[in-house]
Amino acid sequence: SPAAPPSPSVAPSSAPKKSLPSLETPYYKIETDEISHKANGDFTMPHKVAFSRPGSDGTADQAEGNDKRSTITLIGNVVIHDNGNAPEADSNDEYAKGGPSTLTCDRLDVDAKAKVYNAIGHVHFEQGARKADADRGVLNRSTGMLHLQGHVKTSEGDSSLRADEMDYNLNTKHVLSDGKPIIIKQPVPTPAPGSASPSPKPKKRRLPLPI
Repeated sequence: SPAAPPSPSVAPSSAPKKSLPSLETPYYKIETDEISHKANGDFTMPHKVAFSRPGSDGTADQAEGNDKRSTITLIGNVVIHDNGNAPEADSNDEYAKGGPSTLTCDRLDVDAKAKVYNAIGHVHFEQGARKADADRGVLNRSTGMLHLQGHVKTSEGDSSLRADEMDYNLNTKHVLSDGKPIIIKQPVPTPAPGSASPSPKPKKRRLPLPI
């Protein structure tokens, strides 16, 4: 019987991947598979979203907001990565100097025009050796102020701080804490060879405090 003809080779598809629907303002862009949009600017995104703005990007389970006001609320498993190169960062910005950072929380309200970020629920922040946890955190990138509230815990290396509330100036690194009690833990310095051992009593120190 005659030999069967060779099977034709199938070339890999060169068709471009279909892009997801997106919503873009001068301040941010967000992509998802379904967008409900109203004439007044209100929008809802019931499924997973990818959020980006100059200097940062992230994901969440869903989102809602108003594109005319450039506000957005990210909801559920919020993860935001900041590369430290946001346009508002300058040479005196200690936050930006610290390098890339990651913020996770249950909900993040973003006022992109005012550059105010309000994180709510299981707030966790990491930047290099710095870590911070709180029930709620508000970051104002215009003023450089970070306010943490509720079961606040910060650490950097062997140093740590616990308080009910804490305000931190990103530019001056000044810390103001409130709570009963405020617990500060710092490592005991290692004595030089031949010198007397340091007193075991902890020293009261205001700065530097971890954030």
